[in-house]
Amino acid sequence: MIKKSKYNKVILLGMDGLDPGILSGLMERGELPNFSKLSRSGSFSSLATSNPAQSPVAWASIATGSNPGYHGIFDFIGRRVADYMPELTIMKANHKNMFGKRELMFLPVMHGDAFWDITSANGIPSTVLKWPVTFQPKQNKARLYAGLGVPDIKGGLGKYSFYTSRQVSKDEEGIEKVIKVTVTDNKIKTNINGPQVAKLSSREDAKTEMTISILPDRSGIEIEIDGNKISVKSRVWSEWAEVKFKVGLMKTASGIVKFYLNRTAPHFELYMSAVQINPKDPAFVITSPDEYIRSLAADLGFFYTLGMSEDTKALEDGRIDEEAFITMCDEIIDEQEEMLWSELAKFREGVFAFAFFTTDRIQHIFWSTIDPEHPLYDEAYAKKYSHVIDDYYRRMDRILGKIMEKLDEDTAFIAFSDHGFSTFRRVVHLNSWLVENGFMKLKQKVSVDDKEGGPLFQHVDWKNTKAFSVGFGSIYLNMKGREKQGIVDPGEADSIIGMISDKLFNLADEEKGRRAIKNIYRSRDIYSGGQLNNAPDIVVGFEDGYRASWQTAIGGAPHNIFDDNLKKWSGDHIVDPSIVPGILLTNFTVNHGTPSQMDIAPTVLACFGLASDGMEGKSLI
Repeated sequence: MIKKSKYNKVILLGMDGLDPGILSGLMERGELPNFSKLSRSGSFSSLATSNPAQSPVAWASIATGSNPGYHGIFDFIGRRVADYMPELTIMKANHKNMFGKRELMFLPVMHGDAFWDITSANGIPSTVLKWPVTFQPKQNKARLYAGLGVPDIKGGLGKYSFYTSRQVSKDEEGIEKVIKVTVTDNKIKTNINGPQVAKLSSREDAKTEMTISILPDRSGIEIEIDGNKISVKSRVWSEWAEVKFKVGLMKTASGIVKFYLNRTAPHFELYMSAVQINPKDPAFVITSPDEYIRSLAADLGFFYTLGMSEDTKALEDGRIDEEAFITMCDEIIDEQEEMLWSELAKFREGVFAFAFFTTDRIQHIFWSTIDPEHPLYDEAYAKKYSHVIDDYYRRMDRILGKIMEKLDEDTAFIAFSDHGFSTFRRVVHLNSWLVENGFMKLKQKVSVDDKEGGPLFQHVDWKNTKAFSVGFGSIYLNMKGREKQGIVDPGEADSIIGMISDKLFNLADEEKGRRAIKNIYRSRDIYSGGQLNNAPDIVVGFEDGYRASWQTAIGGAPHNIFDDNLKKWSGDHIVDPSIVPGILLTNFTVNHGTPSQMDIAPTVLACFGLASDGMEGKSLI
């Protein structure tokens, strides 16, 4: 039922990972004048996040106004029921697309209707930019540019390439992304690898030739690709370069890349970004309507299209340093700001939503600079980089202020974050705990030297395993009739869930004298909806400072249960959701003091007099 509209415009500004504690502290010190102004004129509160507090889960809950049992996103990584293997939940290849049709390459991952599906179906113009888990976009009346989940041209999450003349150890992090080159007379001949193409008896990467010429004064290089030349100065990000690959008879795929030259001597070192989808000639459908991405590119030129553009892995692997990473992040926000202002200038009525994510990546990487108890804390490093997180909050404040200048009495404004942030000091190997407590059996004992613990469940004896963990806190029973080699009878499932929950809840990190678990959740107690059968059986809510290990996420079971987190990825939010609420600011007064992110979608609909029947959340107006 449609009632009289209260507003004719709704603007939503999403800022991934903004933490209410940091935000409040900066506001109290007078460093975020626009956040402070909005909080005084409207409302400001924490915003209850999803369970688990992961970006894909949270943004899907915000979009649909419902819990994961409805939209079907339960974790960043799920398990493939057919063979237990970990699989990404933020993008889904269409394996039935036998003829490789471009518009059928991927399938939508989020179930149900988002608020913009409903508004656009009711004749309300709706523009949504960079929203996560919307790839591949539904083709309907909304204008949508997908965010988190958009792959590179190879169909993956985005892997950089590192061209170097130095000898690289086979044990070095990221060795699979290293391309060894030889410098001859200040020239290098090499290739850029593209999407896989079918050969007579195999599949191989398509390749495009690249020639690199080192300038006589060694201040930079000149790169030639397909007859086009691009200059790259030392320790300065290049402009975008277009790359084309032959992928079939009379068929090419186009991508774009950026370069960063670390040095030319004594060894040559050149970073190249993942080959990203070319917005002027997109290999995959990443917008609705399909031609919308070309319209954006016509106005803005080339820009980052990869769903996770900020290359944290390159920094962790030592392929770029902090200065290069920060500059990359700055350039990403510069491009996104340009898109924001360009599209907002065209906005006259309806819904306009825009999401920023660099704030999340910056906190993941630089959290150790503000946590003296973190195992990686270094006073000199902290002194140099502890300002970085606050700098990005201040940048969001400036963007917020410019949007506020455009508001009028007919416009509802909702600024929010999907979750807050916390420290990540210790990893918990959940599969190792399951092994130690008899719920998982291995075919062989894991060596202390095997730091990965047999990823992809390679050592698991499924015929004697009752439970396993994959993703960042999801535990599944090895159920008969559900899993391929299931042994747990449905009648004993509740008992086993109870035993795991009781024992795991009391898990203590004896080395640190701290509890590791704050809450244990049974999925049927926290989820409801048509996708409930795809949920994990148990969701683990970690205490502050703890998180499921990277090895757990992909089915590994290392020797220990606990380890120090020694990665630059030092901050996180995949802890109990009560620890990391997001933030909510509006230019109107909300009708209750404990808003949830599931209330945002019903609020948008209510602004236009639309009912939110079936949504779990409630309108805030």
